[in-house]
Amino acid sequence: MMVLIYNTLSGKKEEFNPIEKNKIRMYVCGPTVYGPAHLGHARTYVAFDIIRRYLEFRGYAINFVVNITDIHDDIIKRANELNINFLELTEKFTENYFQNMKSLKIKDASIYPKVTDNIPEIIKIVKTLKDRGYAYETEDGVYFNVAKMADYGKLSHIKISKQKTGTRVETDKYEKEEARDFALWKKQKPGEPSWDSPFGKGRPGWHIECSALSTKHLGTQIDIHGGARDLIFPHHENEIAQSECRFGKKPFVRYWLHSGFLTVAGQKMSKSLGNYIIIEDLLREYSAEEFRFFIAQSHYRSPINFSKEEMKKSRNSLSRLNEFIQRLLDVQKAGELTVKKDVDLARKNFVKEMDYDFNLPKAWVHLFKLESIINKRISEEKFTKEDSDYAIQFFKDVDSFLQVFLFEKKLFELSAEEKAFVDKRNELRAQKKWAEADVIRQELLKKGIELTDTKEGTKWKRI
Repeated sequence: MMVLIYNTLSGKKEEFNPIEKNKIRMYVCGPTVYGPAHLGHARTYVAFDIIRRYLEFRGYAINFVVNITDIHDDIIKRANELNINFLELTEKFTENYFQNMKSLKIKDASIYPKVTDNIPEIIKIVKTLKDRGYAYETEDGVYFNVAKMADYGKLSHIKISKQKTGTRVETDKYEKEEARDFALWKKQKPGEPSWDSPFGKGRPGWHIECSALSTKHLGTQIDIHGGARDLIFPHHENEIAQSECRFGKKPFVRYWLHSGFLTVAGQKMSKSLGNYIIIEDLLREYSAEEFRFFIAQSHYRSPINFSKEEMKKSRNSLSRLNEFIQRLLDVQKAGELTVKKDVDLARKNFVKEMDYDFNLPKAWVHLFKLESIINKRISEEKFTKEDSDYAIQFFKDVDSFLQVFLFEKKLFELSAEEKAFVDKRNELRAQKKWAEADVIRQELLKKGIELTDTKEGTKWKRI
């Protein structure tokens, strides 16, 4: 088994070799819980859920950690605006996050450590960095000295000008051109929550939390670290600096994975543009399976554009595949297994594409090709129950990491009136009264019943 993964650090695809054979230490940056989980969260966490599930499908045991950022500049600002305690705010939206992840069929992490539950571990790392000369204390906090790390910027491919070394940035989020010393510990300001430390009362900076939480639960070197592309700088860059200087293990992360940006109807999602979509609203209009299928149609590193038109295409494609599965479930013809060669080839090619940096767009080609082959055999009455069971198992294996298909046989009953319409239409067709038969077909379609004429007779489904 050889899996190739694109590593943001090297800028190329590399053969995946975990620290421990058949085991993976995996960390994905979690939410900052000061508002409802939104479409951007859904895009990132569904993408990494598919990756995590696929690696498990390939036989790896994964220790999967997702942090909960429950103390942050944005949290303090929002709590003050609402005139509530920051813990009241974070508890509410932590629960919101968990509910939304469950609704999206995202598998639970091994652990969800909260920042506020791990302040001593964070303080210990900050103190060690300061004692070793990698950080220094000022009147407002403790800052990491980026000039002390010769290869700072290796993930985001930046170089800091000498004019900016020794200058500080207090905010946690900033652009590459603003790169400079960043806060590890922020001393308390009036009205802010705080914890005691050797540097005085204060709270952690944003970046230090992931160094503390990942090393606590996964060790000083991890296999895979994931997150959205906008975390490459400064967050992940600063994680590397803190962790490698504190623990001396290089690389801190063997494989950095980043998901592509999401836009809404071609624009960046923003409340000011009126295109800000929270997950609850998303799932009122689309099923979790439909959204997961939409995400799975693009490569995880590629940008993805969410729109009603694109979601309609995804819904139709998924409906087509689920109808195909229903058709497989309908097959009862006895006989030998004849489709094994075609299914095995589709499986081999699907896995081959997934092993090449989780290339789902190319993997889908082989699944749709198999669908076409099988549909032809069913139409020619050359498909057996043995064939059906074998093909369905392949779809179930694929669904173990995609979580999009429906395998329960749909049993819908026609009302007596609806059945009478179908029977009448069949009589008209037998009499070759095509126009009159089509009138009935259109009337049933208006009622949400779609008819399909096959060699086995008239089939119907509710739409």
